[in-house]
Formats: sequence, C-alpha cells, structure tokens
Amino acid sequence: MRDRIEEIRARGAELVIVGNGAANFAAAFRDDFELDCPLLVDPELRAYRAAGLRRGRIEILSPALPFQALRALRSGFRPTGVRGDVWQLGAVFVIRPGGEVTYRYVSRDAGDHPPVDAILAALDAGPERIRETSRQPAHRVLLGRALSCAVDPFIVSSFDRTGFHIHSLTFRDDDLDVDLSGRRCLITGANSGIGYETALALADLGAEVVLLCRNRERAERAANQIRAQTGNPRVLPERMDVSDLGSIRAAAARLAPHPVDVLVHNAGVLPDERLETVDGLETTLATHVIGPFLLTRLLRANLERSSDSRVIWVSSGGMYTRRLNLEDLNWTERDYDGVIAYAETKRAQVVLSELWAEDLRGTSAVVNAMHPGWADTPSVKSSLPRFHRVTSRILRTPAEGADTVVWLAACPRAREHTGRFFFDREERRTHFLPFTRELEEDRRALWELCERLGAEPAEA
Repeated sequence: MRDRIEEIRARGAELVIVGNGAANFAAAFRDDFELDCPLLVDPELRAYRAAGLRRGRIEILSPALPFQALRALRSGFRPTGVRGDVWQLGAVFVIRPGGEVTYRYVSRDAGDHPPVDAILAALDAGPERIRETSRQPAHRVLLGRALSCAVDPFIVSSFDRTGFHIHSLTFRDDDLDVDLSGRRCLITGANSGIGYETALALADLGAEVVLLCRNRERAERAANQIRAQTGNPRVLPERMDVSDLGSIRAAAARLAPHPVDVLVHNAGVLPDERLETVDGLETTLATHVIGPFLLTRLLRANLERSSDSRVIWVSSGGMYTRRLNLEDLNWTERDYDGVIAYAETKRAQVVLSELWAEDLRGTSAVVNAMHPGWADTPSVKSSLPRFHRVTSRILRTPAEGADTVVWLAACPRAREHTGRFFFDREERRTHFLPFTRELEEDRRALWELCERLGAEPAEA
C-alpha cells in the first residue's frame, strides 16, 4: 500500500496506519518504510477491540506467512524483534466522512491481507456500501478440524484457551456479520465476566441490551462502560436477583410491556457453604434452576411476541460428571458440597433447556444450552482460587467464553437448532459417561419440581 499511496490520494483518500506497538517503535517503522502518512499507535488495543478484530496463536501457522517474510527479504527488509501484541491480527477499512464503513477486510490468520486493487476499487465505487470480509481458506478449516480431533478427547486442551483457538479456526467468517438493531436482549448476571462480554458484543451489534443484575450500582456501571465502548445508548440496567423469586416477579412485571428477542440465563454462583434464600431454597439451586425457570415462564408471552426469539442457558462442562439428581436438591440432608451442587444444577439446566425446547416447539422461540470452557472470570477466581492459580495461564478470556452465547443469540444459522447443547459453536454430546443419563420420569419430575417451587405463595 505504501507504494501505491499516490493512487489512494488521487481518489481523495488518505492512508492511515494503526499499530499496537509503542510510539518509538512507530517512529522507527515510519523511517524504515519511508512512510509519508499518519501512523497511530494503540498499545491497549482499544481500536482493535472496537472493530471486532481477531487474536490468536494457532493462526501463525498460516502458510502465507513464510511467503510474506520472503517477499520482505527480497525487498531489502529483514524481520527483527516483534513489538506490541504479536498475537493481534489486523484488518483494512475504508471509512467515509461521517464514519460509514464501506469496505472491511478482517485478517483470519497471519499474512492474510486484501489485494490493494480491491481497496482501490472500493474507493472508486463511491459512497455506496461495500462489505468485504476475509477469505475463509480451506487449509485453515481443515487444520482446525484435524487439531480438534487431537485435543477434544482431553478436557484440558479442549476447554482451555488453546482449545478455543483451535476450534475458532473452523468458525464461519460471516456468522456474526449481522445487525441486531430492533432486537431486545435480556442477560442475567451481566455486570461482569461472561455476562458482561455477552452484553458488550450484542450491544456492539446494535441490539438493545437489558442487564439483569442483583446489584443496581454494578449494573449501572457496566451499562455506562458498554455505552462508552460501543456508542450504543440502548443499554439498560435493571435490578433483578435471580435467586429471589419475588425479585424475578417484580422485574418480569416491569419487562412485560416489551417483546423479548433473546433471554440469556447466565447468572451463576458457587458458594463454599450452604446458603438459603428468602424463599427457603439453597442458593445454587435457586440461582441456576428455579429462578431461571420462573423467569422463562413469566416472559414466555414476551418471547412468543418476537418473530425470532432465543433462550440460551449458560451451563458448564462440569455437568458432564453428574447425573440429574432430584434427591435432596435443597441440600437439607446431605453434607453440603458446593462443587457438586454446582455440577448437579448445571446438569439440570441442560435438561431444562431440552424440556423448554419441547414445550415451545411450534412457537417462534428456540432454546439451547452451551458451556463456555474454562474462562478467567471473577466468579472462578473468587469461588475456585486454587483452580484459578493452577490454570490462570491457560484460561480463556471472558470474551472467548462468551463467544458461543453471542453466536447462539445473533447468528442466523443458530436459529436452525433447538434443544441442543453447544461448545465453541458446535453441537456437542450431553453425556460421555453412561451413569449420567437420566430417566424420562426424572425429566418430568424436574419440570414439576420447578413449577411447584416457583409457584407464587398462596395468600393466607
């Protein structure tokens, strides 16, 4: 592009380069390449995140990279030490006065750049909108599938950050190239972690996002941050404690006038000791099972008023170790074990997702569950400090953990599924061990239990 900068300027445009290194590196880069154009630095990667650009490690295996290096050597440039974030991939945009993006090319792997002629053609085309996404090279998809076969049998290498980068090689480039303007998304536990990143991503796609959080101040703080990062003013804090059935009923009444296009059951807890809610329920059971069930039932009419509504349960890979256990779910007779309570209720969430999918079949709503892998969230750090210390270097980012939630909420193709369980945008089995399979009567009993425990108390 440097060699054709005069052609760019002849079209009334200016080449602007944004890098993620330090200012002194940018100055050296400008001198080395004899650049006569603005060169900006973004070491905190704010512009990269705002533009939705990719990061990754496995992408450096791109076969295009050696050819790029060889071409640089032939041109007299010898690659030296890398500055900035080596894992950050780039993009090219054509931005019109007023901020409209008329050309977009996002790199999927190292050395993936658009042809300069395509950029010049976009400049020649005038103000009409041209969307150009990156190619999806067959080698990348094949590599992703081959590596997935190698790592998926092992929990650590599949659930961790490496597993996400491997699985993401098979993601379709255009799945999240969508405009969610006019859609209303409700997310529980949206002030931090996976819930926050889900809210941020959906707001960035133009949706109206309602943050359902038990702490009003944290909800308002998160809403302000998301508005500032996305420029989307339709981010609304709403106080609701998903473990408090009265709080759920009050919030549902306030939400009743509006359709609901997306409902994400994300809020989660993992207490060390048995805690009881104001309704007499064990907190993990109330937060993961009874509260979300009640919220779904109260908002059912709102979901059916949408032409494309989606309910998403954020479960956990921990559920693979447990069967659906309806004996002493409230932990009044057993010695309390927070990890087991968590895993059992996460298994119950997957079963409820399947049951709700059956109950809503024939309506506009689809219902699916997912698990995010091992993500570095505040709840993991506070609830499982030893696990966090051991695995902190390999944990996924909260945004990586939220990726499949966003995909299920926004991707047009995701609507084709209901009653399914997903991990990294792929449908997955819900059982690996034979003893974890539940009986049909246990499934029916779970539904009846949720109906009974979520029922409004009769007046005295």
